[in-house]
Amino acid sequence: MTIELDYAFVDRLLAMSGPEIFWYFLVHGGWIPLLFILLWGIYKVFLYRNQIKDIMSHEYILLAIDVPKDNIQTPKAVEHIFAHLAGAHSSPTRREKYIFGKVQPWFSLEIASIEGYVQYFIRTPAKFRDLVEASIYAQYPDAEITEVEDYTYLVPVKRFPDPEWDMWGCDFIQVKNQAYPIRTYPQFEHGLTQEFKDPLAAILENLSLLGPGEHFWIQLMIVPIGQTEWKESGDKLVKKLIGAKEEAKETKIDKFIGAPMKVLETVGGEIFGAGEAPKKDDKKYDFPTRMLSLSPGEVDAVKSIQSKLSKIGYLCKLRAMYVGKKEVFKKTKAAHPFIGAVKQFNTVDLNSLKPELSKTGISGGIILFKQKRLAHRRNILLQAYRDRDPTVPMSPYVFNTEELATLWHFPAIEIKAPLVKKTEAKKGEPPMALPMEIEQLPEKKYAVPEDITGGDEEEAPSNLPFVD
Repeated sequence: MTIELDYAFVDRLLAMSGPEIFWYFLVHGGWIPLLFILLWGIYKVFLYRNQIKDIMSHEYILLAIDVPKDNIQTPKAVEHIFAHLAGAHSSPTRREKYIFGKVQPWFSLEIASIEGYVQYFIRTPAKFRDLVEASIYAQYPDAEITEVEDYTYLVPVKRFPDPEWDMWGCDFIQVKNQAYPIRTYPQFEHGLTQEFKDPLAAILENLSLLGPGEHFWIQLMIVPIGQTEWKESGDKLVKKLIGAKEEAKETKIDKFIGAPMKVLETVGGEIFGAGEAPKKDDKKYDFPTRMLSLSPGEVDAVKSIQSKLSKIGYLCKLRAMYVGKKEVFKKTKAAHPFIGAVKQFNTVDLNSLKPELSKTGISGGIILFKQKRLAHRRNILLQAYRDRDPTVPMSPYVFNTEELATLWHFPAIEIKAPLVKKTEAKKGEPPMALPMEIEQLPEKKYAVPEDITGGDEEEAPSNLPFVD
């Protein structure tokens, strides 16, 4: 038996022009995928507009935070603050998320040097102000929290290029999988003396060196998220590293297709008798070939990943921006030292942070229409910073509370940067033994019978009644 193929259809297609081929497929069912693409695009525009409406419905405020000069708290206290702020997470229903475009509100943790004056800020939804203040006061009872205006508008730039101002800025991205942690604050403590070498000391010192007409802004945005999804991806990475067999999960399509087969298997077993059940393979780990061959560094990496997965995570974005008047603008004075300071958190075997310069960098690497494209990047970054947008221009990634407390915490007493804003004195109640001025009571005169005192002046007994 021979099978003959008819190539007449192919010959007819080759004889057609491009528009004729397009029309042929369009008439013969090609419009169906085009319709789905069109409807999907309309839905995405509809959802995006609803998400923008939801974001605009939230009122945000900017809080300036000052801690006492004699602060002895370590970043561990700030880690507790971030764990507390996770209470802002909400779980919208599918209808709220995919129809009404409900978006999770987020926080922005900021450090700004305004002409050398360094200040800590938190931008928060107004409805979470009590949550933020309670979280901070619980760890820093003497802190001062004040609502202020947005400092970014002290730089009167709407669009670049600007005749007076210049700008450098970028987003920072993770080098490896987000399950790998960066270097965190416990690793900055001396093993014997337990002395903490604050990695923010160099950053704050450099920020305090700026002068008139110079601004440097650091922004760490955190979005509360559910903990299941990102931890599942981290667990998959751990299983891959240690050689564990990953159990395949049955999808809804597999269940739909496999249901009739299971029914047939059950009926067949009842009629013809069931054979011996297959033995389950309980071997989850390939110990001889994988576990025992892991190097000490690989073992430490697995432990570090599991340690990161054990703590609360946030969807995050780190951004930095240096803005200055052209006569004093010097990128090597502010931008380069900051990038060098960020390298303190990098490790070769785990994760690192690096500036993303191919899409957000205000530097070289552009050949065609260089000035226009650089101005366009500046405008995107400036607007993204003012909007506190964690999704533009680069996608966010996950940090846990320990990593966040390493990147953003209040300065300890050892940091001597002179222009970091701190409270001048502690708040407290007056001491209980403090002397107070009181009204002089009238002198007590006792009614003493003469037969007791004999008419002579002497001290009256203490148990006698007195009269005015």
